[in-house]
Amino acid sequence: MKLSNIELGKKAYEEVKKLITSKQLKPGQKIVQEKLAEQLGISRTPLRSGLQMLEAESLIESIPRRGVVVKEFSDVEILEIYDCRIALESMAVSLFTQKASQVQIDILSKLFEPFLDNPEIPHDKYQKTDSIFHDTLIKGSGNTFLYNLFRKGNLLVCIDLIGLVRPPSETLQEHLDIISAIDRRDVDAACTLIKEHLNISKKRILRNMEDEA
Repeated sequence: MKLSNIELGKKAYEEVKKLITSKQLKPGQKIVQEKLAEQLGISRTPLRSGLQMLEAESLIESIPRRGVVVKEFSDVEILEIYDCRIALESMAVSLFTQKASQVQIDILSKLFEPFLDNPEIPHDKYQKTDSIFHDTLIKGSGNTFLYNLFRKGNLLVCIDLIGLVRPPSETLQEHLDIISAIDRRDVDAACTLIKEHLNISKKRILRNMEDEA
């Protein structure tokens, strides 16, 4: 069955978003529409429609005399994203600690086991695990509106695109401590630890800004 222009535009949106989230299209990279349309096997009209949707979600941007590029977050924007994370994830952790089943907590506990006693932690695998960890907490909070705030604001995608602010050697124990507090059903400790975890990364970004100034 032939797809309508609206359906083709949605398909283009989904395909290009996959390329961005998988970093096949990297932050700051120019999008050559003719080449991309050919790669995806679609015409430029639905591609433009898909790109408009992505621009509305702040995943790409149009820059005068340069064209359409994958969004590259400034330090200020990254700090704003971290402010949102601190507020929303602390609430998610509180709800998860209270509501999650023991099976959910056990799954969370096993996430970082492959990195224990490993002096050479692969950054790509660790980043993927880190994303799963935070996504699990937000989904497992049981608050649909909270999860939709992350999803509709593309916070999880933005976080993944920003990547690791600190090396695994610094954050592994922090993740384990958060999980331990959740396992004890200690809401106050879990919330304090997730806030500290994110605030340390935020301060690292601020320090880098000051060093570059």
